[in-house]
Amino acid sequence: MKKAVVVAFAALLTAAMAQKFSVEAGAGLYGNLGGQLAVVAEDFTPGLPLGVRLGVGFAQSDALDDGEAYSPVTGSQKWGDYKKNYNLSEWGQNITLSLDVLYKVAGLGLPVEVAPYAGIRYNLFSGGYTDPQNNIAVKSASVSTNQFGFGAGVRLAYPLMPNLSLVGDLGADYYLNACFKGVREDDSGNKTESTVCPGDNNYDSLNEWVTQPEWVFKLRVGAAYRF
Repeated sequence: MKKAVVVAFAALLTAAMAQKFSVEAGAGLYGNLGGQLAVVAEDFTPGLPLGVRLGVGFAQSDALDDGEAYSPVTGSQKWGDYKKNYNLSEWGQNITLSLDVLYKVAGLGLPVEVAPYAGIRYNLFSGGYTDPQNNIAVKSASVSTNQFGFGAGVRLAYPLMPNLSLVGDLGADYYLNACFKGVREDDSGNKTESTVCPGDNNYDSLNEWVTQPEWVFKLRVGAAYRF
């Protein structure tokens, strides 16, 4: 989390040099359904077609792979069958901090502003399951990761009014593997914490079961208001 704060602080310092700002809100697909709020800073010097976008996104996540069997939990059963047999409730989410540099392409003769972009990502993944009907000895279990990643795409902006644009965002992000931090609570309220990192003996099998993001494709539509 400290690294994410440093990234955000650097972006704000960069934005302080800008002459124009836009506030952008969008929704659509980011692996699953989700949305993003962002601030776009532009016109650092006259004639420089660059912008910086700092965004915070949220997306739902299918946290655990139904087709995988993770033996410490499910034995030989696949997670989808195990979850159904014991009426377990699953949840998952991704919160993503992104920092992009945009390049506004001029001279295309199109009615939309085209801006390819690339940047860095910091993703907070969390997910797990609960046992609302007390069918197993585990009351709840959760797992989380903090991942660095990289992304690229293209932002399209169609002006609706002088300061208001319809915005489309199409791109893809890639995330590095990170340590899993798990918390397990039994029916008596006792909690057990664990950490499994890349290179540990059971990391690969756990990574097959827990769906921390790797490649994520996104398609969002929204609006941007320029100050």
